[in-house]
Amino acid sequence: MAIEPQLMVQCVGAVVVFFAARMCHAAFVASIDVWYSSPANRHVYFKAFKDKYNKTEKVDYSTLMRTHPETISQTFGDEATSEGQMVKAIVLPSTIMMAIGGIMMRCGGEDMWGFIFHAARGLMTPFGLLMVLQTPVVSGAGAGNREIREGKKVSNIELLYQLNWVILHFLGFAAFLGPVVIIELPVAIIELVNGPGFVPRVEKDGWLQNARMVSIIMRILCAVLLIVAAPFLGKSKTRNPNTLGALKWRAEFDVGEFGACQMYFNALSVWLQPGVGPYSTASLVILALLALEAFRIFFCHAVYWLFVMCIWDTVDWANEMRKHVPAQGPLIQGLRESTKDELVFLHAVQAGVPDESEWIVKASGYLPTSQVATGAKYDKIKLLVMKPDNYENFRALDFCDLTKEDLDNWNADLSRVLMELPSADSVFFPCGYYKMDMMIPKMLLSLDDYETDVENLGVTPNEIGVPDPDSDMALDITNQFMTDRRCSFLSTGTNFATQLREKGKLTEFYQVLAEIGMAIESSAKAVAKLTDADYESASASDPESDPDAPLLALNGSIPLAYEVQIRGVKQSPCRMVLRVPKTQTLPASWQGLPKVDVMPASAK
Repeated sequence: MAIEPQLMVQCVGAVVVFFAARMCHAAFVASIDVWYSSPANRHVYFKAFKDKYNKTEKVDYSTLMRTHPETISQTFGDEATSEGQMVKAIVLPSTIMMAIGGIMMRCGGEDMWGFIFHAARGLMTPFGLLMVLQTPVVSGAGAGNREIREGKKVSNIELLYQLNWVILHFLGFAAFLGPVVIIELPVAIIELVNGPGFVPRVEKDGWLQNARMVSIIMRILCAVLLIVAAPFLGKSKTRNPNTLGALKWRAEFDVGEFGACQMYFNALSVWLQPGVGPYSTASLVILALLALEAFRIFFCHAVYWLFVMCIWDTVDWANEMRKHVPAQGPLIQGLRESTKDELVFLHAVQAGVPDESEWIVKASGYLPTSQVATGAKYDKIKLLVMKPDNYENFRALDFCDLTKEDLDNWNADLSRVLMELPSADSVFFPCGYYKMDMMIPKMLLSLDDYETDVENLGVTPNEIGVPDPDSDMALDITNQFMTDRRCSFLSTGTNFATQLREKGKLTEFYQVLAEIGMAIESSAKAVAKLTDADYESASASDPESDPDAPLLALNGSIPLAYEVQIRGVKQSPCRMVLRVPKTQTLPASWQGLPKVDVMPASAK
């Protein structure tokens, strides 16, 4: 049976509206995760976390929520950020689609008033959302706006100037959510009152009539619950002050979710209205899937967060953040229990055994764990892989890029771990391509009795030893750095693990690692320069050579690679060993240094 043209237009518009609203939902849900993964934002909220830790010497994970944005538009308000670009890239085209779909879905009317009503019903929500999107609260109108948001006093002229812009933002917010209550709620109530009600399923098309009634009730319920959620937008105080911004953000997110859910059920109502049908099996399957998605978002997002907001002050948010922010892998959990410390600033895994609970894995859901997790690129060898955690400079590539305070925190946690593991022997600081494309500060640890120590942590140990690579060599550089005060553990009676405990003692040691790399790099460049000069001289006499051809690599040169090993971290004195590829160019003064095994016995 052919569908009337008007109904066909409405049904196509409903498809467009459902899809556009679903895309907006995806963007807003993901925006806060992207905001939290931003290096700039992590710097801010981890600084707040560490300031509290330094003052009280207690771990309060709820301080990570202190800098949480208060509004959704604050989340994506800076269009220079990934979250801002992501939301704009998804929501802007979706809003335009929603406006087109809304006009199609509300196609109808018998006179001018009817035409105006249906046009307003279809256009108000996307119009409001587009206004909100185009008035970002962070980068919208300059520094004056930022001062107002931070509660600072500004001149009357500045305030009036900013209000020209801020009022547009609030008008957009009202136009986005107002129709849910002002238009859609009365319409749904009228349909419910005038409708035939529920009928026994055995009657002809009884399921269809009941489905229509359910969709009407859900549209009413969305509007009512939006009204219930709205007062949380004006909250000015919570039991835990650190969580106020997060509560207000969730309130704005929740009212938006109820508005979006009403759009889903409006679309379902259009597909179920009289005159549409009969429904084929394929059509029923599609309808069922769309209805399931609408109910899933309604209960798992909108209703769930309304419930959470209602019990907000009874939730121990410090404990909840403790469960979800730090990694909960078996090795790090075992180390926490063994050291009786939170190990806030250190994360550890076995080589080749990634931790799925690590924040970098959760933040990169579109990338496989094998590409981003700590230690994932190694074979399952008998080494522990460790890295600093919860540090401010999340653009750091090596230890020398961390602040002194972060290094002190890392050293303290590392010392706890080394002292707790009875057979801890050697630490490895890989650099260059030895880092296996993991562009973060990281370290490896070998144990003399790997199986016993790891089993005592409640973890099944790796069984493969580390072979001596034929392509590498190792040099004992202990004497080269024994007189350097930054490597005092090489010459004093106090071992490396113990000196890590002393605040500020070894924070400068990591600069030595960087200087070793710079010395190797300078030597390699000097050799490469000579090689490059010979190449240019030869190519100048070759008429077939292309002077514009890019030089991907210099003759015989390889990427920088080196690893500094501290062998015998609990012994005094310990040894400092440099591992490099045999083809790596080294400073001339290092050529005669004694060679040793590439890997210590504890790693084999």
